[in-house]
Amino acid sequence: MRTPFIAFKKTTGSILTIFCLFLSPIALSLKGADWNWHQEFPWVYNNDESDWHYWRAGTDGNFYLWKNKLQKWYQFDSINKQWSAYSSSSTSSSQVETGTFNLSLSHGGLTREYILYVPSSYNGSTQVPLLFNFHGFGGTSSAHMTSADMRTLSESQIFLLVYPQGSSMSGYSHWNAAQLGGDNKSSADDVGFVEAMITSISSSYQVNSNRIYACGYSNGGMMSYFLGKSISNKIAAIGSVSGTMLEGNPDPANPVPMINIHGTSDSVVPYLGNSDYPAISTVLTYWANNNGANSTPVTTSLNSGSTSVEKSVYSDSGGTGWVEHYKVNAGGHDWFNLDLSGSGTNELIWNFFSQHALDGPL
Repeated sequence: MRTPFIAFKKTTGSILTIFCLFLSPIALSLKGADWNWHQEFPWVYNNDESDWHYWRAGTDGNFYLWKNKLQKWYQFDSINKQWSAYSSSSTSSSQVETGTFNLSLSHGGLTREYILYVPSSYNGSTQVPLLFNFHGFGGTSSAHMTSADMRTLSESQIFLLVYPQGSSMSGYSHWNAAQLGGDNKSSADDVGFVEAMITSISSSYQVNSNRIYACGYSNGGMMSYFLGKSISNKIAAIGSVSGTMLEGNPDPANPVPMINIHGTSDSVVPYLGNSDYPAISTVLTYWANNNGANSTPVTTSLNSGSTSVEKSVYSDSGGTGWVEHYKVNAGGHDWFNLDLSGSGTNELIWNFFSQHALDGPL
């Protein structure tokens, strides 16, 4: 049960304006007594975050926001136009909430869930990249986080990591990786869900909007391709593991760097394609052309234990690699456990992403 709280606002003379609010007691632990009302903002409910928010303005001229679900204050950064975690004394890493968070938001009439990992190396003082990793058809965000665990990389490279949960269709989770039509599994707005996650996460953390990436496994890889085509103004680079690109989607408005890892013995998404899916070579050529790269790659033979891997890089005339492909000979439908000179699948994806930003190569 919420506790009633009487708030007073000083006005001219001796008159007091009284506001009676029903708040949870912990939400009243304000930092200091030098607070004023920002006009007459009450508690407001944020539908996207499914949470109550409380707004205040400090006598220091800054605006502050309390998020009741996270039990945390945020300060508005007027330069970068976003909210960041607030501490009255400092922004050291020990005072920024880090770890694994199971979050949800409302979008398209559905409650959508996702796992957010905030590394302990994040201190809230500078903007960091944001990486989405999508599970395959019928999968879960938690299981995919275990099998495609990029949290160690998140710690060492300092980026925010998200494992979204697909919506359910006849009991199976999925991603709508195509425009409405035969290739779409349902009417769920998954692109809008991703945009809503970007907005929500950026309101709580310092996200570098120039470095937002998407990768995924199988149906999740298909989703990454669709994001690269649909919102190339927001996604800096994409990656697919054992996935492919569905036909009939819009062409991206901007270059979108792409990394692809695929096995030649994949029986679900065949390397050579079939009546449902294009050949991987077709996908590679499409993105090389879209990104202004040479359609003939430079290929290197590698080995991961007893597994042979062919690395192909499609570069432009200046030597920038826009498409990177790893052909895993005899590889199946997997998130591969590779070891290429110390780099596994996770490292290969991140190393490629780290070379690109929304406004061009880094």
